[in-house]
Amino acid sequence: MKRFLVAIVCLALASPAWAAKPRRIPAQRPASPLAPVTATIAGSPLTIVVGDDTSTQVYNSNVPGTGQFFPPDCGAGETADNGIFIGTGGIVYGPDFDNHPCGSAANTYTPWTPVSFSGVTGTGTAGDPFKVVIVVNAGATGIVMTETLTYVNGASRSNISLAFSQAPPPSAPAGGLGFSVLQAADLYLADNDAGLGLLQAASVGGRAVDSNCAPLAYTILITGDTPPTSWSATGYGTIWDEVTADSLPDNVDSTICEDNGAALLWANQNVPVTIETGVSFAGSAVPLGATVPALSPKALASLVLLLAAVGYVLARKASPGA
Repeated sequence: MKRFLVAIVCLALASPAWAAKPRRIPAQRPASPLAPVTATIAGSPLTIVVGDDTSTQVYNSNVPGTGQFFPPDCGAGETADNGIFIGTGGIVYGPDFDNHPCGSAANTYTPWTPVSFSGVTGTGTAGDPFKVVIVVNAGATGIVMTETLTYVNGASRSNISLAFSQAPPPSAPAGGLGFSVLQAADLYLADNDAGLGLLQAASVGGRAVDSNCAPLAYTILITGDTPPTSWSATGYGTIWDEVTADSLPDNVDSTICEDNGAALLWANQNVPVTIETGVSFAGSAVPLGATVPALSPKALASLVLLLAAVGYVLARKASPGA
């Protein structure tokens, strides 16, 4: 009996290590008018669900299974914990995570005020990419953001253009407002909520790992085509706290196999300004450094003949009387 009680205590103490990432379940379900309006770019290899609050969810056929942002298991047409934010006057405006239908592990931000949402246009070619245009206001600040998200079929990344303007008087404060721009995400790399922080030039994100925390050849990167002021790649909770504080520490956490997120920040902006960025989903869930040599038809034929010859010799040796 004593051993049984000891086992129960041990299990209770160990349970936090098994606990899933806490998810805030919103009181309002999908029927709520506050849930984001969404449109889905049905591309290949990327399928991108875009919300009118700048949030997205991405599915990658090169790493099939779940969405590439947390929460990964939301329903069709639902978005996850990532998007575009601005900080001004001590307030951070961003996606309305509290009213996302399947819940969220993100902090609470002052929601963007939706202005318009185009839905998906384009055919997915380089000359006519899939496109979704989102226009939002930052409350009563008079700051208007027009986000244009594009995707070309066959590409491993989406492109995002963020154009900021000022609403006409009387909405706009005299002299305008300075602000910072942030792009942040809670990563779910290749069907795994753990990964390694990663910084490549002006891009920040994470590398996928397997169940033993060995690196895989798959990365998610916020691309920062307009060079950012600062960046961060660390635990998802720290990322959301840094976004809330409107400040990133230029840090890439060295923790192995971390439940990671990433963010970029462009500081000291004034209208009019345009920032170019995007998100890259490159590689596949194979061990990092593993390669499969490509054979030409001639080399493949030679290999087949060689294997056949080896098989013949072995068969002769194994035959009685050979």
